Amino acid sequence: MVEQLSKDYAGKIDIYGMNCDENPDTPANLGVMSIPVTVFYKGGKEVGRIVGGTKAKFEEMIKKLV
Repeated sequence: MVEQLSKDYAGKIDIYGMNCDENPDTPANLGVMSIPVTVFYKGGKEVGRIVGGTKAKFEEMIKKLV
């Protein structure tokens, strides 16, 4: 789903993934309590989070930010 959203919104937003097992400090620093979690940033500031989520939920958040 994330790969498809990345293609659908190419040129409008940047989507990055991270392996939490390989980078355990980052989720801890962000206060991540559950996986999967998506953290949304705009202008370098966190503007939202989705834990789990559906494609519709992601698109709703993306449309707010674009």
